[in-house]
Amino acid sequence: MKLNQIAIAVTLASSFSVFAHDIGHEHEHVEGGWNAQAGFVSDTDITATYFNTRGKDHETIVKRALWLAEQYDIERTPKQIERAKAVRKKYQDAIAINSVLPSSVGIIGNTHEHFTTAVKRNKDAGMTLASATVYAFPGSTDSHTAYQVVDSSDKVIEEQGMIKVNSTDDIIKAKKENNLAVMYNTQGADYVIEDMEHHAHASYDSGIRVMNFTYNNNNALAGGGAKQDLGLTKQGYAWVQEAQNAGMVIDVSHSSNQVVIDAAKVSTKPIVASHSNAQGLMNVSRNLSDEAILAIGSTGGAVCPTGVGLFLNKELDASPERYVEHVVYVADKIGKDKVCYSTDYVHNILDYYERDIGNTDLYPPELGFGSPLSNMAAEHIWDVAAILEDDYGWTEQEVRGFLGENLMRVYKANWK
Repeated sequence: MKLNQIAIAVTLASSFSVFAHDIGHEHEHVEGGWNAQAGFVSDTDITATYFNTRGKDHETIVKRALWLAEQYDIERTPKQIERAKAVRKKYQDAIAINSVLPSSVGIIGNTHEHFTTAVKRNKDAGMTLASATVYAFPGSTDSHTAYQVVDSSDKVIEEQGMIKVNSTDDIIKAKKENNLAVMYNTQGADYVIEDMEHHAHASYDSGIRVMNFTYNNNNALAGGGAKQDLGLTKQGYAWVQEAQNAGMVIDVSHSSNQVVIDAAKVSTKPIVASHSNAQGLMNVSRNLSDEAILAIGSTGGAVCPTGVGLFLNKELDASPERYVEHVVYVADKIGKDKVCYSTDYVHNILDYYERDIGNTDLYPPELGFGSPLSNMAAEHIWDVAAILEDDYGWTEQEVRGFLGENLMRVYKANWK
């Protein structure tokens, strides 16, 4: 795993979304800081876009971490907030889905408290369903298995009186009761390799409903998005069959474009990219090529652009206005009935910053690591709906599809 892949994953706050953004390693030392492709690194101003954390004391690191965490949430004007409220009221009977919530108990440092905060925020935001990640890559759950992460997260769902999803009927029930339904996903499938048939069914039985092949790196099933040098392996083809036989939705985010194309050819049911943006708008290897987007569409599946600024544009602008560009781009390729919403919002972001930005040997500030990054959250789905209506002329039916009905169709086609 390359240094820049690891560093971006942590210090740029998209722990479940990265590893593939290319930042050059060339830099020149100058008096007072560094000149780098990322820009000048300040040695004194903790609110500078690029700040030198080398040799700083713990108090300074904490102050910088707190400032970075404040930048993570995007700001909306009073007018924009009121417009979003109006749209939420208009669609109060619509199913709204956040297709990736990377905050389950025991994954990437998330605690019982973190997951509680996450699901409550999604419920308060008007979400009907949140899909929580329980596995990403080897080591992502410390010593816990995906099943143990599910068990620990189930306790939060029970404590909050929320609904664990077994079928789409549970999602409909949550909507009727003004409650939140929670299901689980994995962003990699390394743990199934030893016994695919067993783990396909065991995962489904535990409450996992959407599964990816791999998290950015190549494994025995498939090529990752980081290198883009491998498609599905023979075992990967077999996994598509095993997973779909068990009722699982095949997810292709984090996989290579060739994996997407290969999976679409052999899939007998709709597949998804649960949190992927368009390479045609932001050319990083983590995003989907046009051919990959078309492949997903050919299965009747759906692509959910994600609200991570790193993958939206060169300005790292995660505003709903810029996010919508990817929604419309995908819709123009495969149809408005095949797009959906994802936040990939990290609810323990302050922990990441406090722990990692001071580790300058691994995350060098002269390469721009530890710079501020914004990320859309669950509540911004209503901002997006407003922009689709106002600026792009989407009809009520088309907006309802984006909010959740497009994914409901995919779920119904796959789940038992």
